[in-house]
Amino acid sequence: MRDKKQNKDRSRLNQSKFYGTYFLLIINLIIFGLEIKFGGSENLDTLEYLGALSPHDILTDEWWRSISANFLHYGWLHLISNMLGLLAIGRIIEFNLGTIPYLIVYLFSGVGAMLSFSLLAIQLNETNQIAMGASGSIMGLVGILCALLLRGWYVEKTWKSAKRFWMIVFIVTIQSVFDILTPQVSFLIHFFGLVLGFLFGSILFWF
Repeated sequence: MRDKKQNKDRSRLNQSKFYGTYFLLIINLIIFGLEIKFGGSENLDTLEYLGALSPHDILTDEWWRSISANFLHYGWLHLISNMLGLLAIGRIIEFNLGTIPYLIVYLFSGVGAMLSFSLLAIQLNETNQIAMGASGSIMGLVGILCALLLRGWYVEKTWKSAKRFWMIVFIVTIQSVFDILTPQVSFLIHFFGLVLGFLFGSILFWF
């Protein structure tokens, strides 16, 4: 019976229209095109002009950068890796939440990660950094997925459900090690996004 339900859910997933995920993908691609048009996706002056975030910005009237920075990417590799993550995980979360709640938690995870990173950087007096990218939002989706799989393990109490949960934990661990060893990648933004996503997911799926 459980296998039939899983096959039915998989069939519904394949047939669903993921308007929210494709909307986010298109927005990111359009803004990346603007980066190229206005000077290049690796030009820091261009990225700052379009809305990249420095920690001290949230103390001024440029708080809006905590939103805009989520849609900017530094180079093609940064864009492609994030968009692949969005397509892989975003559709699963949109399928389980619905389009509007999915878009809300995506944005809140990203903005929350940017703000948390900025506040910590200010406290540590390390404000000469610049933050951008959709990875905070995408790690928020990973956090929601962790909450979803944890609930599935709790409800089903099967080896398969436990395996799915620990597999995503393993992937997150590998990603965290990579983040720490790669200076250009912000471990903190990823971490804050993950935690916020897990909290959102726990509220949505457990209460």
